[in-house]
Amino acid sequence: MQSLHYNVAIIGAGVAGLTAALVLAKQGLKVAVFDSQGPEKRSFGECVHGNIAPILAKLNLLEQFEQTGHFALQGYQIEWDGAGEYERHLLTSPHGTGWILNRSAFDKTLFLQAQQAGVEIFWHARLHDLKLQGEKWDLVIKHDDGAHSSVTANFAIDASGRARVLTRKLGVSEKKADTLIACCSYLQHSAKHSMFAKKAIIQSDQYGWWYLVPFSSSQSSLCYFTDTDLSIPKSADALLEMANTHSALTQYLTACEPDKTTPFKIVPAYSSSLASYFGKRWLALGDAACSYDPLSSYGVTSALGSAFYGASALLKYFNNEPQYLGVYQQLMQARFLDFLEQKDIEYSKVSHYQSAFWQRRKVA
Repeated sequence: MQSLHYNVAIIGAGVAGLTAALVLAKQGLKVAVFDSQGPEKRSFGECVHGNIAPILAKLNLLEQFEQTGHFALQGYQIEWDGAGEYERHLLTSPHGTGWILNRSAFDKTLFLQAQQAGVEIFWHARLHDLKLQGEKWDLVIKHDDGAHSSVTANFAIDASGRARVLTRKLGVSEKKADTLIACCSYLQHSAKHSMFAKKAIIQSDQYGWWYLVPFSSSQSSLCYFTDTDLSIPKSADALLEMANTHSALTQYLTACEPDKTTPFKIVPAYSSSLASYFGKRWLALGDAACSYDPLSSYGVTSALGSAFYGASALLKYFNNEPQYLGVYQQLMQARFLDFLEQKDIEYSKVSHYQSAFWQRRKVA
């Protein structure tokens, strides 16, 4: 069994994990990131508000981000509350409209920056077991080829998203606000397609809501959000067929077809929070700490912010100032509570459907 030692071991090579690794490695810490998937994993494109710019600037990534080719978000086309189509932001930002991310390009940027900073990234490597032994963690990492690695680390970070691979093994309690899932597919279309007003399309329906957005000259993301116990499309073709029952979506779906090179996915999208975001020699970041309803467009921005401030607090911890981990938690909890209030306001605007999905989201 291979034996390795690091100052910090991070579970999850998503936005939060790679960002935290980058911050820590730039300050001289030896950092490893373990991810159960491979570098070819693809996340679906999404919108980010303009308030992502300040945190990108703190990470020295803003200039590169602006040159990567992400679409400038020109607005949301919405049919939400039964009053017809209109344009606005569901949750506005004082920093401007924002961007439509090409997630593949964005994730690659973070990966390369972390790698250049000296972060060791292990793909197809999942956390099998861990135990705190005095002042360090003993972790067993299982690789897809069946091999195991023995890893020791002074500190462990859960950045595995809603899967919460590390904190669930530690028995940290969590609270879910709902059972929302996302049924997602990439679409292929012509570069001359009418989609390229560079808008995000949001459409409510009887059992959930739709999200459609272009993120490159030939690809868009189509997602349907509903609850786990309601009717769920089982394929990209079924998803597209369902979307075409809405006139507000059909006008943008003409000549679109599912991208056969990317698998149809059904993934968790619920809002949730851990009871605590840190403990003895561990810390949770991004969706592993608290996850946001995609309606907010908070996901990537929150992951970046959480990773930056969490990693900064951890640097203070290593400098014998552990109280900053508590400051990090207070910051995250305040933001999450504010989000829950805003989320309830948005969902309460939909009163023309009487299905279980919308009844569950009525504010008491």
